[in-house]
Amino acid sequence: MLKNDKKMKNKLVLFILFVISYSMFAQEQDTIAHSNKKNTIRWNLTPMFIIGPKSIVLGYERVITPHQTTSINVGYLEKAPFEDKYGNTVYLFNDVERGGYDISIDYRFYFKNRNKRLAPDGVYWGPYFSYINLWYNGESTIYDDQGISKNTIGISTDIRMYSVGLQLGYQFVIKNRFTVDLIFMGPSYTHYSAKLKFNAKTELDEDSEFYQNAKEILEKLVPGGSIILDGKEVTSSGNIDFDYFGFRYAIQIGYRF
Repeated sequence: MLKNDKKMKNKLVLFILFVISYSMFAQEQDTIAHSNKKNTIRWNLTPMFIIGPKSIVLGYERVITPHQTTSINVGYLEKAPFEDKYGNTVYLFNDVERGGYDISIDYRFYFKNRNKRLAPDGVYWGPYFSYINLWYNGESTIYDDQGISKNTIGISTDIRMYSVGLQLGYQFVIKNRFTVDLIFMGPSYTHYSAKLKFNAKTELDEDSEFYQNAKEILEKLVPGGSIILDGKEVTSSGNIDFDYFGFRYAIQIGYRF
């Protein structure tokens, strides 16, 4: 597991614990009757912690029946700059372009006997599908000891993740207007399709420090990549397709109307 990912996930866990405590307290103080509001707009905070602080994913949930809803999330993703094991930012490539997007849909069944209120309040479960696309392009020039250009190297990546799974979560409704949605268990089956390409004026030395650092960056482009790509060869140009079982978790805050 990457050190930077661990830091972000630890912060996310602490934030989730704080939100749960506050939400439970606020719910106890809430004596307003459940209304007929069927729409919720929300902000998914998780990509900011896991992908990067510039990632913004928004969502919409609609009540279909008193105990069922459907929702969609769409947003922009931008991977944070890479850090080494000491927490220092790594600038391996110049003229970097990075970005991506996230699309997910789910259908939720709120437990009738467990929940005191109607949807979207309480414990729920349901299927979901998500699609994530991340890309990273960069170029850098390598100089010798005399400051003369030896090589110009470009990197181009396009990583796509298709996930299906089941999720279990709890959504708090506060003062009949505000929501805190916690997805704390979401086992998934994910198919990864990664296109990786190096462009260089002269042939790359695969034993060089630059090449090894570039390979490490490719692994970090995929969330959990140090585990997922373990044992898979990264060539100077080619595709990698593989499947992986993982988990989905999220925290989202919303407003009902």
